[in-house]
Amino acid sequence: MTRFGLLLLLGCVLVPASLAQEGAIAEPGAEQGQPVQLANELDQFVRDAIDEGLLTPVGEADAEPEEQADDRPSLPAGVRRRQAAPFEVEVDCNGPNPLDFGEFEAFDRYQQIYTFQEKASQQPGQGEELAGVELAKAYLALGLYSEAGMVLKSTPGPVATAYLKVSRMMENRAVADLEYFQKLAECREEAGIWYGVALLANDRDAGVEVLSENINAFRKLPFRLRADLTAMVVPELDKRGERILPVKLLADFTSSQVADTTQLQFAKSIIDLGEQRPDAENDIRRFLSEPQFQEQALAVLMRHGKPLNSLQEEILMGELMKKFGQTGDDRALAASLQYALQELSGSSNYQPIMELAGMPALQNESAQKEIRRQFIKGLERDLNSDNRLRNLAALNALVSDPGILETAPERTKLYRAGASLAVRFGLVSMTRVLMKQDEADDAVIAELARLEFRAGDYDAVTNWAQAYPKNAPLNLLAAQSAIRQGNPVGLRIYEGRLELEPEAVLSLIELDAATNRWMVSDEIYAAAAALSDPVLKQRADRVFAMRTSARELANPKKSKLAMGQVSSVLGPRLEQVTGGTH
Repeated sequence: MTRFGLLLLLGCVLVPASLAQEGAIAEPGAEQGQPVQLANELDQFVRDAIDEGLLTPVGEADAEPEEQADDRPSLPAGVRRRQAAPFEVEVDCNGPNPLDFGEFEAFDRYQQIYTFQEKASQQPGQGEELAGVELAKAYLALGLYSEAGMVLKSTPGPVATAYLKVSRMMENRAVADLEYFQKLAECREEAGIWYGVALLANDRDAGVEVLSENINAFRKLPFRLRADLTAMVVPELDKRGERILPVKLLADFTSSQVADTTQLQFAKSIIDLGEQRPDAENDIRRFLSEPQFQEQALAVLMRHGKPLNSLQEEILMGELMKKFGQTGDDRALAASLQYALQELSGSSNYQPIMELAGMPALQNESAQKEIRRQFIKGLERDLNSDNRLRNLAALNALVSDPGILETAPERTKLYRAGASLAVRFGLVSMTRVLMKQDEADDAVIAELARLEFRAGDYDAVTNWAQAYPKNAPLNLLAAQSAIRQGNPVGLRIYEGRLELEPEAVLSLIELDAATNRWMVSDEIYAAAAALSDPVLKQRADRVFAMRTSARELANPKKSKLAMGQVSSVLGPRLEQVTGGTH
């Protein structure tokens, strides 16, 4: 039995119970759209089909053979390479309109497909191509895009190709074939509506004008297609500040259709928010819990500057982090990723951002660019903040960076700022780590050496001075370290590198006095003696006095006594010894 035969059998076997209660064909004047019934019927339809073995869950049927190794560049995780069509792809510019849904305008219930199948079975002699296309059109009219794609995948011909392109675009907006729809619209004016949708689905501004020019073609589409297209393009129009065209699209539906259709409710809430209506914001927030609309709802709220409350943020952030851990469409994750990064960066919560950078679903260029942008934005803010907690969060993020900043032009500036902040906090070990990431400036190196000097790590100071011999503050610290260590040889080396500035000279002789080592060279003391400023001179004189006293104590002078002074000196002492007896 052919695939088409199986599908026809499927339709005959799986008639919902509601068919007995409702007419098989909608009356010409009947109001279109009953989404609640559609949802229930579709659910039962699919479950029964799987149970009967007539449908196979995605991934189990028609397994594609493994591709042979080639030299084509690898794709990002979660993105599948487009397979070559089993038949030649072409655009039919001569025949009838390949995207004509005229006879399906009234399709708005799933059970109507059975009537169509009966009609098709009563027309003998029609080829497999025509039968497959007609069944696919019925599926498309009811929003069953995946089912339509399954039928069209094995259906040859340019007409089938046109509907296959539509089904793929409606099922996954990221694969809209712009080139195909442009070529089709060039030779088939009626296809302009699909070219406009494809442009917007691919984030092209030109889609606004093309869609506006083909609004009449939009009104001729089946209800379900119009509803889904409206939900697809209205967020894109809102992004571009369009206010009139979305209203025109929604005006094609009755108030009851809007009230009963989730897609139209979502579109209406976006339009209302753009018009600043009171309840619009709350209406948008309801869609944050619905996976189908979550990303777009987030994007709309961010565009219009609407914050989330703390409970919403917590719940939503948990859901988004789960989503990011899975592979998925790059465009579908974009709005969610932007929101999550803004929230995490705004709260100085860098660890989840670094985790996001390593997730398989986010290894594409656009996601990594956004992660890097928000990471840098947060670091720049927190490194310059007066809030100590934000300062420390940024420093920890810098030392823990898994490679986000590896190619960032801001890398050097950020690491130098981090090292400068860490050294001001007295965080010696963290400063050293940050300086290893990128060469620090002289001021940071000198400040780090000063911290190490205060901690008594004189060898570390000496090492810095050896590495940066032209750094004056380092040479002064190294000279002071030599004094502390009692190393006259090292002291002479670093004294020779110094410019005899007053403060440098005074700091050396004062430390010389404090340690009581008196090993500073006479050249340094001569420079101190030459100081003329009264305050500086007073400091120098104090050291000179201490130096003189130290030398006198170290080398006491022996005074000579005249012979006549002996009795006067010894007399009192002899009396103490003898008690006055000679």
